Amino acid sequence: RHATYGVQPEHFAIVGQALLWTLEQGLGSRWTPEVKDAWTKTYGTVQKVMEPALVEQMKKLAAQKPASTIDLVRETWALVEQDIDNHGVKFFLRIFEIAPPALQLFSFKDEMPLESSPGMRKHAGGVMRTVGQAVAGLSDVQSLIPVLQQLGSRHATYGVQPEHFAIVGQALLWTLEQGLGSRWTPEVK
Repeated sequence: RHATYGVQPEHFAIVGQALLWTLEQGLGSRWTPEVKDAWTKTYGTVQKVMEPALVEQMKKLAAQKPASTIDLVRETWALVEQDIDNHGVKFFLRIFEIAPPALQLFSFKDEMPLESSPGMRKHAGGVMRTVGQAVAGLSDVQSLIPVLQQLGSRHATYGVQPEHFAIVGQALLWTLEQGLGSRWTPEVK
């Protein structure tokens, strides 16, 4: 049911953080490490049960998406591709603005200034091209799913955490909004 509301897997981490914060605030001095651990485990169990069901429902909904949605994504992505490397740099700068510690996950972390870092430019362009491949595969979501799952697994070895996906999503939407200007409409979003 939550998939129809637009809930994404990365939202579970955000809700978990909010729940723990709320409990901590409400319990005050009764918020002990043991209580925190118990609630963390409890929410983890809830997430482990709900998230696969959400992902499965999202797959079903994606298969039902009208072609116009895919067309909008492809048409606007084609505009982004015209300056893909610069959009990639803006995208990564936005990630590091939102979550500065994320920079430490990358080999180019010491290449300052980042705006002109060859390592970041190369990586950012590659990431944006990968997004482009995903966009190209939207009409065959079933084939795209294992590719994205493999990509997610590979990123786990780099130290990427589930909560990072929300940051990346936020940065990508911001980058698209900046790059598309007046073409960034509610329908495109």
